[in-house]
Amino acid sequence: MAETTVKQLAEAVGTPVDRLLQQMKDAGLPQAAETDVVAEAQKESLLAYLKRSHGEETDGPKKITLKRRTLSTIKAGGSAGRGRTVNVEVRKKRTYVRREDADVTAEVIPEAVPEVAAEVAPAIVEEVVAETVETVETVEA
Repeated sequence: MAETTVKQLAEAVGTPVDRLLQQMKDAGLPQAAETDVVAEAQKESLLAYLKRSHGEETDGPKKITLKRRTLSTIKAGGSAGRGRTVNVEVRKKRTYVRREDADVTAEVIPEAVPEVAAEVAPAIVEEVVAETVETVETVEA
């Protein structure tokens, strides 16, 4: 495999060398000069960084379609009294779409937990203290 320099990669991609070096620096790659060699793994990590920075998700598809097919036989009675078997094929298509609401909910809930706990905790403490006092009074009596 031929080794590729930053300058050759910039020419192949069609971007200025300075811009490519800045993107490599932002991606955390060690290249600092246009004569530095770029390995294939570094190219892939740069590509992944650029995809993430431009908003493209790489964690999977947003929509999944499942296709199910079942075969069964049914015995149907004929008019002459003899039975007849019929092959039946049932096709089901189900599409699942990933919701973006799950990410928003996951971010909102941890922020709200301390606030709710601060509001609810004193009421719970008062209730427990009241029950304890009642229990102590019952035991003393």
